[in-house]
Amino acid sequence: MKRALFIITILIAALGCKKPQGSVENIAPETSISVDSIQRSGDLRLNANVHLYWFGSDADGYVDYFKIQVNDDPIGITKSNDSVFTFVIDAGLDSADVLIKVSAVDHQGLEDPTPAQLWVPLKNAAPSCRIDADDIQPDSAKIVLTLRWDADDIDGDETIIEAQVKCNNGTWSSIDLGQGLLSFTLNPNGTSARVYQNGFLVDTALDGALADDQNVIYLRVKDWAGSYSEVDTSSTFYWSSRSTNMLVLNSQPAYIGAQYKEWLDSAGNVYDYVQMDAITGIGIPSYWNPSMRLLFEQYDRVLLFADATQFPNNGGTDYLLNILSPSVQSYVQAGGKVLTSAQITSSMDMGAINDVYPVSGSITAAGQARLTNDSAIVPVDSMSAAPAVSPKNIVLGVTPVNPAADANAYYTAQLTKIAGWTGDNTVGTIRSRNGEVFEVFFSIPLHQFSRSNSLNGGDIIKHILENEF
Repeated sequence: MKRALFIITILIAALGCKKPQGSVENIAPETSISVDSIQRSGDLRLNANVHLYWFGSDADGYVDYFKIQVNDDPIGITKSNDSVFTFVIDAGLDSADVLIKVSAVDHQGLEDPTPAQLWVPLKNAAPSCRIDADDIQPDSAKIVLTLRWDADDIDGDETIIEAQVKCNNGTWSSIDLGQGLLSFTLNPNGTSARVYQNGFLVDTALDGALADDQNVIYLRVKDWAGSYSEVDTSSTFYWSSRSTNMLVLNSQPAYIGAQYKEWLDSAGNVYDYVQMDAITGIGIPSYWNPSMRLLFEQYDRVLLFADATQFPNNGGTDYLLNILSPSVQSYVQAGGKVLTSAQITSSMDMGAINDVYPVSGSITAAGQARLTNDSAIVPVDSMSAAPAVSPKNIVLGVTPVNPAADANAYYTAQLTKIAGWTGDNTVGTIRSRNGEVFEVFFSIPLHQFSRSNSLNGGDIIKHILENEF
């Protein structure tokens, strides 16, 4: 039979008036009950949350309280004149009828012998769910996909008891109802995925994934009557597999990325590559965090090549280094290694960058610092095998940086100082933990050091990969 949760909303504390003085026998009170409308068949039957009203009158006194029964089972007393009943329809049932009885009790404890009765016809409403339609960029997933989902039920969201996802033709897997941000990372086997909610791992083997192919995520929810929602689907996305333990992320124009790829290929490096574009949106994840943190975690080493372009973020724009700071911090704390070569400008807000990367603020001054093509950036340790390299052309607006408290200067620039510019000349920093290097940072893009028949930025990268990391 039906079970009910009884929720009282006190509207009126008591009804009626005082009994007149006299010695006549006490008369039992009368009770009535009502609901706005009743439809006993079809889709117009009441849903599982029902708001009922009742009233009592006493000819020779006043009503003190009401007794409530559901299907002859006493469930409580109240002084209120209404309540919201939440009925649980048993699993497998589409509809049911419930008998509500309300009897008034007067000030002398005399109860209405003929309680007001109302048959409440119920029809369970299936819940609904949705995956945000606009959150997946077609080529942004790489190994990680993040999307947002939601669900509701007109019978009350509390009636939803389970949510499930599946990938393609895989099996359904349960997820937590209270966490609306879902992330998936493709496992190395290429046939299953890990599932995260709000960035925390909840499932290690969601089957049905297709590596290097098109994929779709399916979502459904179930209510406490056993009714499932209609299935909602994500946009189709391409899931590329990890091929190595090193990730290269370039947010500069593709032709600059091609320079880094040429250097890495010549040195025999194997890597996965992500090209980002702030204008077209290529490579930009739907949610920077946790998507980028989960992406970085798939690799032992990450190379970041960035300029001063601002990317969309939380309804505004920001520099990529700022956006990636939370992901980089989590990644290196977990043991990852990061080489960053970025264009730092004197006007850039370094608040989110400081100490996450091995720097603590930039050096700004009136005038300008530049590198001429007969100058170089050189390693601080002149006895190391790290190469000194010269720019292909004059580099204007060089912005040196201060090392973080737990980092050291790694490279300095042979600066030409214009119009009174003053300051230190550190353009590369390095950070170690227990004697092992895990972060190297350049405040100047290494692709600017690309002279033919000469040591270049690629030689610095090669040295770091082979000797520092």
